[in-house]
Amino acid sequence: VAFEVLIFPAALIWPCAENINVKISCSMDWVMVSVSPCAPSSNLYIFADELCLGMGCPVTRIQTYVYDFIYPVHECGIRTKIISEDTLLIQTEIYFTPRNIHCDHQKIPLECSASRKSVWLTPVSTDNEIKLDPSPFIADFETTPEELGLLNFGNLLS
Repeated sequence: VAFEVLIFPAALIWPCAENINVKISCSMDWVMVSVSPCAPSSNLYIFADELCLGMGCPVTRIQTYVYDFIYPVHECGIRTKIISEDTLLIQTEIYFTPRNIHCDHQKIPLECSASRKSVWLTPVSTDNEIKLDPSPFIADFETTPEELGLLNFGNLLS
């Protein structure tokens, strides 16, 4: 189990798109890149179809003020490098292909580090091995039809 460890904000300068805000966050299994479609110092608006992650992966979620790319680390040509026993370096890029033919195509490299030793994991023992607290959910819990609000219509007819 891996969790988000680092977030790298980046201010990028693209011809025809100034100071676009890009953030990358990652875990051992996932990458999330967020791109602001509005350039703060210009009137340019970047459309979702002008951006792709890695090897042609489109925006996965469009929000009012941000586009998100959320993909597993084994997709989109995302590269992983083992830095240490507990740390993984994740590398990818955003490609900007503007609709305006007077603007240049751009490739923006991105990196993020993820660790197996996340602050979200709570050690239960004092040894070096990370153990998770037991689940607060009852594993063998079963409901009856009555508890779910289902009636036995056979009993009503007799």
